[in-house]
Amino acid sequence: MRSPLPAVAVRGASYGRRLHATDLELLRGSLALIGANGAGKSTLLNLLTGGLRAPRGTVRVYGHDPRSVAVAPLRAYVPQRIVFPPHLRAGEILAAAVQAKRCPTAAAHAAADRMGLTGVIDRRVGALSGGMTQRLALAAALMNEPRLWLLDEPASALDEDGLARLAAWARAHVAAGGTLVVSAHRPEEVEVLADEALLMSFGRVQGRLPVVDLFEYEVVREGGVVAPLPSGWRVRRRSGATLRGLMPPQGDA
Repeated sequence: MRSPLPAVAVRGASYGRRLHATDLELLRGSLALIGANGAGKSTLLNLLTGGLRAPRGTVRVYGHDPRSVAVAPLRAYVPQRIVFPPHLRAGEILAAAVQAKRCPTAAAHAAADRMGLTGVIDRRVGALSGGMTQRLALAAALMNEPRLWLLDEPASALDEDGLARLAAWARAHVAAGGTLVVSAHRPEEVEVLADEALLMSFGRVQGRLPVVDLFEYEVVREGGVVAPLPSGWRVRRRSGATLRGLMPPQGDA
């Protein structure tokens, strides 16, 4: 039996000083790109979207050049910032996505429900908060649930509920055999959105490891009871030394 093609295959790909020769293969699952600004995360994502072309090395998405029309129905990309016409209503944005993606209207309703948008469907985009606009962008891009999701800091404007909704959707997507590559800048995003992490710094890959290895977990005695731990105890998660070295402190939970 022929082995399935990896969702992402990068062989020696580079892009000037922004990304040095990089190798990456991801058959399926979820991978977080971690690093400070200028680490090369967005550049790598843009090579996978076809927005940039690597002058050296190869980049393939399910065996195809990222710019191939064959890739379009297999991939969704949500950039770090997206601007919608402010006079349009949220429902009109979703309706336009339905037409562009040729998917059933039910898919838009399901995506809106997943991201908690049902109460703002009739509002104009210009009246939405940054977090709600980000939820709208995610719902519009992912409603047809393509196999590969490429998300560039998708939770930067999301509140706790928005992040929880995105994480639940991402987990369901990966459980169904899908693939997620996401750049993240907060430890809490990394922890809930991905199972593996690609560590990047100044355009170079520094390593790859399970996300759980990025954190240290302590049992801390405080007020309150969190079962099944002993009365008065809870687990506190702290960023480990590796994560602290790559990402600026954002606070621990």
